[in-house]
Amino acid sequence: MSESKEQVHHIFDELRADIEHYFTEIWQCAELPCLEFESVRILGEWLQKEGFSLERNLSGVPTAFAATWGQGGSTVGFFAEYDALPGVDNAATPYRKPLGSRAGHGCGHNHIGAANIGAAIVAKRYLERNNLPGSIRVIGCPAEEIVWGKVAVLERGGIGKPDVLLTSHGDYQNGAMSRPCQSVFSGEVRFYGNSGHAGISSQCSAMEALQTAMQTITRAQHEHFPDATIRSIIRRGGDCPTVVPSEAGIWFSTRSDVYSRAQDAYNFVMEVCGRVAEENNLVLNREYISASHGYLPNDSLGELLYRNMEIVGPPQWSDEDVAWQQELVKAVRPNGEFSLDRSIAYYQEGVDYYGQDDGEVSWHIPLGRVNWAVPEEVPIHHWSYTALSGHKAGFAGPLMASETLAMAAVELFHDSSLIDQAKAELQQRTKGQQRALPKVGAFEALAQTPELFWDGSWMDEM
Repeated sequence: MSESKEQVHHIFDELRADIEHYFTEIWQCAELPCLEFESVRILGEWLQKEGFSLERNLSGVPTAFAATWGQGGSTVGFFAEYDALPGVDNAATPYRKPLGSRAGHGCGHNHIGAANIGAAIVAKRYLERNNLPGSIRVIGCPAEEIVWGKVAVLERGGIGKPDVLLTSHGDYQNGAMSRPCQSVFSGEVRFYGNSGHAGISSQCSAMEALQTAMQTITRAQHEHFPDATIRSIIRRGGDCPTVVPSEAGIWFSTRSDVYSRAQDAYNFVMEVCGRVAEENNLVLNREYISASHGYLPNDSLGELLYRNMEIVGPPQWSDEDVAWQQELVKAVRPNGEFSLDRSIAYYQEGVDYYGQDDGEVSWHIPLGRVNWAVPEEVPIHHWSYTALSGHKAGFAGPLMASETLAMAAVELFHDSSLIDQAKAELQQRTKGQQRALPKVGAFEALAQTPELFWDGSWMDEM
């Protein structure tokens, strides 16, 4: 290990206990997207204590922030995420034990926020102690779980102009990632019709229109969009079967590894809903929420991250950590196997199944990402992942990612030609392609009245 990497390792060891503390503190206050006020306060105070200047209400989004340190030299940016998911809360126990909370960290964003901020602080301390030029920018990003926050901040200029961006995420493999993921479109529709007693045949029923639209879309998907995924939840469907509701709503999400196909699928969904509303003499309200490209690979950053991951090594789970994870897996799949990636790799081939809003940013600023593994039998976006992300058995992976990001950042500060290579690769990969800033929907609702968004009443005023 070089002298600089050895020094980064020692600084990381100094900070390890703090990072683990914030893993737990953010997990304990799990908050829905755009309602992450306590998480932002906690992480912002940590960064201020470390000497970063803090800009709150970034881009007009109350739970977005930017923290900056340094002057001159290259600027390395770090994304911090901290939002949680509805319906997946659980105690940090290897069995189902809901706590009655609105949200749970079923995607491990409590790890991402603390791990990435920890990496930024390590890099800052290294520059400070060696009197080296360089600037660091941490962008606090809400609402990743609905693929909205970074897109909104990017569209309004809040990402700023870092030379490169670094981030991390939980996955089923330990690796440096340089391959695409899914593009995602999201929007909501609301049918408005007549209401009344369920015993009387209802003309212009909003709920019947919703059911017709969903059936039509389901039947047509395999024929017209075998290369896309269409998912939906009913947001408004009435409160009692004896009352015909006056309104019924669906939240749709479409995804594909090809951006245009995700968009085509989204447009198809909206067209079907419009046609059903017209045929049933209903009023229809359609609201676009967001869209994001999948990741644009960047091998320059991927190779940098992988060679630093080789120095850090794979996650160092203790025997107790593995035993706890095995117990958790038994609760999820009693007769299943236990599969945990204990190696590291560089991933360039294939397409990942998930979509993330930093994918959109990667088309504008070079972005590198490290993933860490959880057991394959623990579903992401599930109560069991919430349990794992709150227990120390889940700490080794994000700690590995955090140290890797810190080492990579220091290497970028020492060798600015690596930044030049990453920028040149971005330009080459996007040559001849339009890179217009994305259109962001639901901004007023999510930035100003997120409670109305989450109780489903944000579309009530037409």
